[in-house]
Amino acid sequence: MTNHIQQTVLPRRHFLTNLSSGLAGISLASLLQDESRAAGVHQAPDGQPHFPPKAKSVIWLFMRGGVSHMESFDPKPMLNKYAGKSISETPWKSVQESEKLKRVRVVVVNDANGQQRNKVYPLQVGYKKYGESGIEVSDWFPHIGGCVDDLSIV
Repeated sequence: MTNHIQQTVLPRRHFLTNLSSGLAGISLASLLQDESRAAGVHQAPDGQPHFPPKAKSVIWLFMRGGVSHMESFDPKPMLNKYAGKSISETPWKSVQESEKLKRVRVVVVNDANGQQRNKVYPLQVGYKKYGESGIEVSDWFPHIGGCVDDLSIV
């Protein structure tokens, strides 16, 4: 049976180490306090940015479970090019042969015949380039395409 009281007792060496570290921190704070007085008076900002703002308003969209990035502002044309093919029929077939992935990956058999499904699915929506910037926007958002030059897409 283990004695739980003995396990929580801090050895003397660890206690002295922690104590000396704490004292060093206290003395360092007092040394830096003297230095900060000599540094001069700090001017607090007046609440205004250091440059004139251009944006009139900001709309921040943080959507949990929102639209896929590939079907909104980030098209992947290769998905449509290789749609319906298995991964081994694409130029990226070496992905399935990776030794690391063989150790990590769990193959889920989800076919009645016991085969792993690994087909490439196409995008479900089309894209058009809008505005002077030429940003591609999904057909799901035609009205956003009209003001795409006013957006910042990260």
